[in-house]
Amino acid sequence: MSEVFKFEDIELYWPSLYTVNPTSNKFQVDLVNLNAKQVEKLEGLGVEVKSKDDERGFFITCKSNYEIVPYDSNGDALERNIKVGNGSRASVMVKPYAWKGPTGNKGVSIGISKLVITDLKKYVQKEPDADEDFEIL
Repeated sequence: MSEVFKFEDIELYWPSLYTVNPTSNKFQVDLVNLNAKQVEKLEGLGVEVKSKDDERGFFITCKSNYEIVPYDSNGDALERNIKVGNGSRASVMVKPYAWKGPTGNKGVSIGISKLVITDLKKYVQKEPDADEDFEIL
């Protein structure tokens, strides 16, 4: 399985590009709001496309054991202190790969070969509102 292809203007969610996602213990990003042509392509390769009836629409989660370095449209790697946030848009070079788990389960997933941010929405951690009432435990 060596077919490499490109998703243009794809929306990103939950990008853990330079830090490991604590749930999966991997670097990962969701490619969300996939259109019908993208879904058809992925399913034709055997990739499970998900839909949770939320703002992500049809999506896949791309995971890696290695950092997923985001680049800007000039080809420069984004500085590590810039956190890519939900709603950022990108061109993404992807490659399917087959896998088999230790219990015999198997499937096809998508690896990211290159991620170019075309519209950056910086993630800024929200500070608690000083006037907000909340319970302190």
